This record gives sequence, C-alpha cells and structure tokens, in this order.
Amino acid sequence: MDLVPLLLTLLSAAAPRAADAPPGLFTTRGGLAYVQFCSTCHRRDGGGVDGMFPPLAGNPAIEERDPATLVHVALTGWTTAETPGTPRTWAMPGFARLSDAEIAEILGFVRATWGGVTGSVRAADVGAARARLAPAAKDVPGFEPPRFADLLASPDAARLVRGLRLHLETKTLLPGNVGASASCASCHLGAGTVADGAPFVGVAASFPAYNARAGKVISLADRINGCFRRSMNGKPLAAGSPELADMQAYFGWMKGRATKGAPIPGRGVGKVDPALRPDAGNGRRVYAARCAVCHGARGEGLRGAGGELVYPPLWGDGAFNIGAGIARTYTAAAFVRANMPIASRDRFPLGQGGLTDQEAVDVAEYFTHQPRPDFPGKALDWPKGEKPPDARY
Repeated sequence: MDLVPLLLTLLSAAAPRAADAPPGLFTTRGGLAYVQFCSTCHRRDGGGVDGMFPPLAGNPAIEERDPATLVHVALTGWTTAETPGTPRTWAMPGFARLSDAEIAEILGFVRATWGGVTGSVRAADVGAARARLAPAAKDVPGFEPPRFADLLASPDAARLVRGLRLHLETKTLLPGNVGASASCASCHLGAGTVADGAPFVGVAASFPAYNARAGKVISLADRINGCFRRSMNGKPLAAGSPELADMQAYFGWMKGRATKGAPIPGRGVGKVDPALRPDAGNGRRVYAARCAVCHGARGEGLRGAGGELVYPPLWGDGAFNIGAGIARTYTAAAFVRANMPIASRDRFPLGQGGLTDQEAVDVAEYFTHQPRPDFPGKALDWPKGEKPPDARY
C-alpha cells in the first residue's frame, strides 16, 4: 500500500463536517480517549479546524477498509510540508506513548463514528506496526496522564464524567457562572491531564493549603471558585451545589495515589527565566506570527462555523480578567513556553512548544497587557504583602 497519498489525504482532505458530538463520545472507552487525546485539534464533533486540522467525517483515509494508514499516523505522527504559499507547518505528534489497546480503541471509535467502518482495529495489529516502525515516545519523563477511559471503571462513573464535562464545557453547562468565553480546559489543558499544562494530577492532595493571594488557608472548593471569579471572569459556584461536588469528585479521581507534598513530574505550568526583560514590541511580532492563527489577530479567539468557541480569546471582554494568574507576565510566559503553539512539534500529546524563553516572555508581556476586564476583588488580594512583582495591580 502506498501510504503517502493517503497520509496527505488524512491531513488535507476537505470533507463534510459532523454537526454534533457523536453518540458514545462520553460513554465508551474509545470515545473518552478520543476526547482526551484528539479533540483539541479535530474537535469533539470531528469537524476539525479550517486551514489547520482536517475534518474526520467523510475522510477517505478513515473510510479505508484497511486501518494500516491510521495506525501508522497514530504511532509516528505527521507534519505538513513547508511551501512558499504555506510556510506555517502543522504537526500531529505520534501517540506511541499510548498502549496498543488504547490506540486501537481510539481508531476503532473514529472509524465507526466518522468512517462508517464497523470492523474494529485490533491491538495486535497496532503492536505489529509498532514493532516494525519503532516509534519514539516524546513526552515529559515520569508523568503518567490519567486516562479518561478509566473513568468508566469507577462505581461513580456518571458523576466523574459529569465532572469532566464541567471542566471541558464550562461555559455551555454553567453559563450563569462564566462571564468569559472560556472553560477550565482553556488553561488546564486536556482537562488537567497534560504535563506542564496546569494538570490536576495530585492537586486534591495539596488542599487545604495556604494561598498568598488570599493571605489564608483555602480549600479545594475555594480554589475552584477562584478560577470562576478570575480566569473565567464569572461567579462562584454555590457551596453544596451538585456542580461543585461533581468537579471536586473529578479532582479526587485525578489525585490518584498522590500524597501532600510529594513531587509530581509535570506539575504546574513549566518554568521560564524570571530575569529576562520583556520586549512587548517583539511580543507583538511573535503573536502575529505564531499565536494569531488560533487566538485571533485582535485576541478575540477562534470560533467555528456554528459560533462555538474553538480556542479562547486572550484579551477583550470575553477574556480572563486582571485578577487571573495567567494575567501575570511570567506566569503566562511559563505556560506559553511549555504549551504553545500547539501542533508545532512532535511532543505528546498536542505537538506543543517551540518558543524560546525570551519569545515566551515577550509575547506574554504583549498579550497580558492588552485591555481586559477588571477584577472587583483586587483590593483584597495579598493582604500580607506577598504580591509578586509582575502582578497587574
């Protein structure tokens, strides 16, 4: 089989879009694994993103009876060609980090949902391809992302999946609590499962904990509501509400075997040299070249044909307010350095990264200082004088 034409088709085919999230997305192992590892680029409805990530519905490579092409791409990844007309390349990282069974479940779900192919992909076939291709797994050593598919094995599965969805679809499911055009997963990549992408792994074990911004010990519920008030520029969830309980249950599942104070590889948002002096002018150039395609030339974010949010705004009325941690230059720079742009490299699971420390600091200085909502409670922050030097107020 000649793989090259099919690989190119997989990445560039123009095909009809699926209008709605498919059945089984949150109730099957393959569907949940797709949500975790594929939906950031291909979207939960399989529609992809115009000019960047191909739609899955009607794609000939997915409809092919022999799944060899899909197995090959899943294991090794792929990068578009750089041409004079399209100098920006897009990369799909290899998923060799996943087991043969996990890859088989994802591809089986994709083929059945958008390709009309009912024959399953066998783990043995993935294993045979792995042995032949010998793909390298590129990720953060020691970080083991919890698997959404494993939620189904819990006796509390329905509640945990609801907690997951509240993190992924926060604006849709909690419109009265979210003032921005964002979700928890806008900052906590993969709903808290990506190394250096503010993962939730072990977080629940850290609370109660002292918080310098509050000047006191806070609970996990306090921390969650802090994100609603700041990063999502909204209102806190009511104490005892089922939504808050479901989100806390999801955090509890994410805790795994972590204990308070134990180091966790990949925890946080990475690091950037705080001694670097920002150059906002260069940041504007970096933003235009590397960020605007996803977040908009004016920081407005990117929406799909149906108006749904694809990637969040970085400034303006729909963005996080000045009280958010990500509104600080060096916090934003660390996040950007570790996680942005996506689909630029071969790092698992988002192809993320590629900027230098200096570029990350420059672009963070640029976008964090653009107009954004105020934070009414700012006068109460850092009551004990522990304010960081890059705080916005």
